[in-house]
Amino acid sequence: AGASRDFEHRFFTEARVAARLSHPGIVVCHDFDKDAASGKLFIVFEYLQGRTLAERAAEGAMAWREALAVVVQVSRAIHRDLKPANIMLLAPALGEAAAARGDVAVKIMDFGVARMESPAPRLTRPGQAFGTPLYMSPEQALGEPTSAPSDIFSLGSVLCTLLLGRPWFDAPSLPGIVDRVVHADPPRL
Repeated sequence: AGASRDFEHRFFTEARVAARLSHPGIVVCHDFDKDAASGKLFIVFEYLQGRTLAERAAEGAMAWREALAVVVQVSRAIHRDLKPANIMLLAPALGEAAAARGDVAVKIMDFGVARMESPAPRLTRPGQAFGTPLYMSPEQALGEPTSAPSDIFSLGSVLCTLLLGRPWFDAPSLPGIVDRVVHADPPRL
C-alpha cells in the first residue's frame, strides 16, 4: 500500500510538472487524474502523428545532416530521460533535403522522470538512477547527481545511435551496458 501511495504521489507530482512545461519541442499535457471507478491513473497528451527516433534508427544509419538537424531541435527542450523512443519525428517524414534546410519537426515525449529546477524536493533520492541505461550519462548510471551536461551526454548518445544505426553503448546485459557507459571510449564515427 505504501509503494502504491508513493507511486501515485510521484505520478501526480510529475504530471503537474509536465502540465506546466510549455515549449514547441515538448509534447503538450492536456489533463491528468485518477479514474474514480477503476482507480487507474491517467495522463492525456496531445496526439502526435509521426514516428519515434527508435523506429527511424531501426531502419539503419541516418545521414549526418538529417541526424544533426534532429538533435539540434531536441537540444532546445529540457528532459532527463533522452532516448530515441522518447523523441517523435513529426509527419511528414523528413529526408536529407529537408534536414539540410533545417526543416525539422520533433517533440520530446514521456516526461516520466522529467525534472524541473525548483525549490521543491527532488523526486529521486541520491544513489537512485532513473532513465534508460543505453542513453544515461556515466554519473547517472552510477546514481550520482545529474545536471545539464548529463543531458548533453544523453543527446550525444542519441546522435551516435542515429549516425551508427545502432545504440552507442549496446551490450548483451544491463550490467554490460552500464559498464560500457561508465568505462568505454566512444566509437570513432
